[in-house]
Amino acid sequence: MMELPLKVFLYLHIACGGTALLTGLIALLTFKGGKVHRKAGKVFFYAMIGIAISALVISIAKNNSFLLAIAVFSFYMNYTGYRALKNRKVRYKWFDWLALIASAAVVIYMFISLNIVLVVFGALLTFFIVQDVLTQLKPDEQLKQVAKERVITHLGRMSGTYIATVTAFAVVNINFVNPGWLVWLLPTFVGVPVIVYFTRVWRKKLNA
Repeated sequence: MMELPLKVFLYLHIACGGTALLTGLIALLTFKGGKVHRKAGKVFFYAMIGIAISALVISIAKNNSFLLAIAVFSFYMNYTGYRALKNRKVRYKWFDWLALIASAAVVIYMFISLNIVLVVFGALLTFFIVQDVLTQLKPDEQLKQVAKERVITHLGRMSGTYIATVTAFAVVNINFVNPGWLVWLLPTFVGVPVIVYFTRVWRKKLNA
């Protein structure tokens, strides 16, 4: 009885994954703020929500806590990247805190697992969570600068989400590389320096 519903979520996961890979690439390569970028980005956001939901169901059904942890990492990056543009006042609402607390709980599992891949992803997620909490503790006057740089947060988080998507695709389809953890971490090692570079570029533009 459980096989059919599980297959539906599996197909949903695959369909959303393919959609996210395509639309995420389009969003990255097109003019930021342009019509194509905004439409591709919106489809990418919802495709990633579909990935997170389907991964959650599959991970519970298969008792795969590893998949659950990676899904939560992708969800948090995707959610906070989207909210960076939508939440003009920057201050969190209750559902923003809920997403943060749930993700922080999964981080604890990542570190306890002592799995090298989960520890790396957990460390990255911890960095973003701490960054977000510290931002919320800032006085209103300082939040004005944060609000000014919301686009930087958006670009960084959504790019990080795409890296996670590429990582998942690589892990599923590349099984001839040793050690195996290299496939998990290579997209991050390549993508993070690129994100850091463009973050600096955009910050200079905004503060010029």
